[in-house]
Amino acid sequence: LNLFWTGDESVQPVGVRDIYALEFQIFKNPLWSLFYICSVFVFMYHYYVGWKKVTPVLGIPKAHIWRVEIIGYVIGITMGLVYISFPLYVMATTPFAGYEASIQTPGRVE
Repeated sequence: LNLFWTGDESVQPVGVRDIYALEFQIFKNPLWSLFYICSVFVFMYHYYVGWKKVTPVLGIPKAHIWRVEIIGYVIGITMGLVYISFPLYVMATTPFAGYEASIQTPGRVE
């Protein structure tokens, strides 16, 4: 399965929307990064409170509820850390221009 490339030489390469460059444009601003990270923490708190309320009504035996809660908390924390890693990565690195610069919009990354 090859969704992005073709061996057919008659097909002309076309640039696509560059989410990577957009991520760098937005998260290079420390205020947007701070807002995003704070929003992720709000989501994680909401997840924590909601998971605590929903686990008793999932039909899980009472002896195993605490295990399921711990697994859910680990999943929630992992998800939150993954989301927080995006702005942290952008603030700590410089953008990679890519290997197909000839088909990209000029000035897409700083």
